[in-house]
Amino acid sequence: FAIVLGCADSRCPVELMFDGRPGDIFVLRNAGNTLVSEKGSTLGSAEYAVGPLDSKLIVVSGHTKCGAVTATVQTVLAGGDTASVGGSIGKVLDDIVDAAKQAIEELPDASLEEQVKRATKINVFNSVKRIIEYSDSIKEAVIAGKVQVHGSVYDINTGKVEFMGEHPELEKIVGKELPAYKFRNSEYTSRASATASPGRSALARASLQRLTVGNERFVKGESQKADETSEPHSIVIGMACQRVPIEKVFDAAPGELLVQRVSGGIAGKEGSTLFSSVEYSISRYNPKTLVVLADSDSKIVRAAIDQVSGDVIPSAPQRGVLDRVMVSAMRAKMQVDSSSKKMTSAGRDLKIQQVTTELNAFYTIEQLLKSDIVRKAVVEDGLELHAAVLDEQTGKVKMLGEHPALAGLIGTELKSE
Repeated sequence: FAIVLGCADSRCPVELMFDGRPGDIFVLRNAGNTLVSEKGSTLGSAEYAVGPLDSKLIVVSGHTKCGAVTATVQTVLAGGDTASVGGSIGKVLDDIVDAAKQAIEELPDASLEEQVKRATKINVFNSVKRIIEYSDSIKEAVIAGKVQVHGSVYDINTGKVEFMGEHPELEKIVGKELPAYKFRNSEYTSRASATASPGRSALARASLQRLTVGNERFVKGESQKADETSEPHSIVIGMACQRVPIEKVFDAAPGELLVQRVSGGIAGKEGSTLFSSVEYSISRYNPKTLVVLADSDSKIVRAAIDQVSGDVIPSAPQRGVLDRVMVSAMRAKMQVDSSSKKMTSAGRDLKIQQVTTELNAFYTIEQLLKSDIVRKAVVEDGLELHAAVLDEQTGKVKMLGEHPALAGLIGTELKSE
């Protein structure tokens, strides 16, 4: 599922570092986790894994106290150059010189240890940059959103891996604006409501209004008896473990909604039965709204958060669900952990749960938009994909609106009627 370019002397097998099973990780290793040439086995192997093996993630993994980085920093500090180092070793160090010089320039009065630490991180991102610049196929996959290239540093004393994310200048590297990349790499702010974005078309607004008013009746316990309808106006994708029927949450009449419930709220892999069910519903009924309804207190979301916090690896079927939810759990945990805002331990856990829940709903929308049928319906037929969260305590549904990076995901700006 991932390609890892690591250092040859990192003192720990990559599979062990990430607690992976045999075959989980496509491992590439060399001194200094570098990419010296536009041609060669390292880049060719990465392209093979992205192409025929369909890997979606490339991680460049440096490590603390790296001998190659330390030697390069010491050489630069001594006023020498890598040409003075004989044989092929000099060529390896030559690839790290820029990182060493930048670290020394940024931290001129720091200790050698601090300069090496900084140079290690710079060197990781330099390798990330070269992988994208040197490979046309990987660059195209990055632009299309099919592949991500991340940096990380492994602490050889503690075993902890610091994930540094994508290159901060990715748009400059690929020469294109990447709205989805900006969304992934900026702080997510929870929306109070979607009243500022109630729907772009009259039909979508009408459908959302029916859902909102129906939910208000449900919360107040004032359900109304409604006649069966032959044409559903909305699709709702909800959690399999939600304790109340979704039709009841929106006080909907029989046949008013097309409901699909799945674990984690993710509509399966593209081409699967669950995914195809959504595509069929869109093609058959031409609805104007699709709502991804998340659960405020989902056990699956909690399990995904536990996984990114180091919990015991689950069974293969469980991983099939949790792996997708962990995408949002990892981002939420990193955001909350890096926040300077003071929180209690309980408050921190609740915040991670909330952010993960909302991000997972938007991530589901991202996956749905990979379908040609769904994309066509959004761009040409007026379908709107909205995220929402059901509060398990009150029954109230909070509408979050469409994906913040929708224009970037579909490649065009959609106008409101």
